[in-house]
Amino acid sequence: MKRGIYYHWKYRTAQGTITTKSIRNATGGKVTQFSEAEKIVTQWSAELSSLSQLKSREETIQKIAEVKSLLKVCRVPLVELEEAFFNHPSAPTVSPKHRKTYHSVLNTLMNFASQIQVKTVADVTEEVAQSFLSYYWSRGISPKTYNSVLDILRCVFRLMNKDSNPFDGFKKKVCHTEERVPFTVEQLQKIWDTLTSPTYHMLHKEEMIVLYKLALYTGARCGDLCLLRWSSVDMQSRVIRFIPHKTAHSSHKIVEIPIGDVLFEALSSLDQSTDYVLPNVAYRYQHNSGGISRDTKKLLVAAGLKPNDSGTTRRVLAVSRMGFHAFRHTAASLMICNGVNPLVVRDLLGHTSVDMTAHYTHVNMETKREALQNLNVLPCLPQPKLINGEKPIAEIITELNAEKLAVLGHWLDDNLTTTQKEKLSELLIFAV
Repeated sequence: MKRGIYYHWKYRTAQGTITTKSIRNATGGKVTQFSEAEKIVTQWSAELSSLSQLKSREETIQKIAEVKSLLKVCRVPLVELEEAFFNHPSAPTVSPKHRKTYHSVLNTLMNFASQIQVKTVADVTEEVAQSFLSYYWSRGISPKTYNSVLDILRCVFRLMNKDSNPFDGFKKKVCHTEERVPFTVEQLQKIWDTLTSPTYHMLHKEEMIVLYKLALYTGARCGDLCLLRWSSVDMQSRVIRFIPHKTAHSSHKIVEIPIGDVLFEALSSLDQSTDYVLPNVAYRYQHNSGGISRDTKKLLVAAGLKPNDSGTTRRVLAVSRMGFHAFRHTAASLMICNGVNPLVVRDLLGHTSVDMTAHYTHVNMETKREALQNLNVLPCLPQPKLINGEKPIAEIITELNAEKLAVLGHWLDDNLTTTQKEKLSELLIFAV
């Protein structure tokens, strides 16, 4: 538009308001020629169109800051990736053992990337990620190891590369579940007979015997028991209190386990002036954590048990079914089979949910049979139990003489479970 002899530009700003601006040339003078004004306005319109994509000046500053931050992160050299990741304020807290796994994976990635001229985090594209995962899988690792590597890389690049994670689009391998099984009472007897035999030799055998008692009568994990301190044991109140190492960084929940008579007797025989309850076992576990597990497997084999399911290939590895951790499964299963409330078992094992406790409980066939037998109390029409399709059991019992009743009583003592005997006693007392 023209006012007098000078030209002005009327336009809408990025904020949506209409304003008028005097058109001036490069020297600052007002423009009087239409051709010159048209040229200047065309340039201003292009600049305004670009700026109008952002709603405000604050949004412009924020967008610039985000881009600068992204470029700074993406340009981290792969040789510095591990250090940059663990120095990040949002980096996860991992154990020293897990930290070694991170180092191994990231070091392998760095060596692989250097061969294809990939130097920074930003250079790791989805194609590079696919090539690296294919290379790692070609080494013959198990599905479980592959999935662990993928989890680590996703975690690292999710933090360092923000929304652009080249490892997010890949699926995990299907793994065979390594389900542990509990010991039966007969197997526990074989283990104990072998362990206490004078001819069976084991490093720090006396302390190991107490360790296995602790495992069976507390259900605690191997590491927590090997490193159990006397400060966590209240012999007067007969309670063991500690925070499990596995949940020390998450729930911080204190586990309180009562000390039964068998365990109290075993602990009373130990020297309570030491720091650790089992000092020799603790020292060995700190310097060779796998030694305790290997000795346990040797004990199981000597007792005639088969701890592992044999593997067929490097990809299908031998699956551990029995080991030290089986004592934890055994304790949980025995408590459930004896009618202990799952909530109580959950607290004793230090789980955060009953669902996790269910993973450790294995109900045997006798308990299932007894549970179905208890359904007889339901209000239905009972049918008399017959022997060979002839007489009801109740009728047969009433015809027995004293000698045959004694035989029946001995048979019931030998074959009924404790719960069944208690219910039978209640029934007989009620009947009298």
